Amino acid sequence: MEKTYQVSGMKCEGCANTVTEKLSAVRGVEKVDVNLEKGQVTVTGKPFKLSLKRALKDTKYELGDEV
Repeated sequence: MEKTYQVSGMKCEGCANTVTEKLSAVRGVEKVDVNLEKGQVTVTGKPFKLSLKRALKDTKYELGDEV
């Protein structure tokens, strides 16, 4: 299953790398693709959205609505 979400706060490759690292560590995530220009992340797998939100809790990024 693949879902795309808005992510606020991403401005550079470092931001994208942090978001990728944090979300990749979530149980059920198989793949993470960040689109920095659109401020979106596409997650492949079967994670719970709440788990994805919690993974970014201690960062300056916030997972938003599904696109």
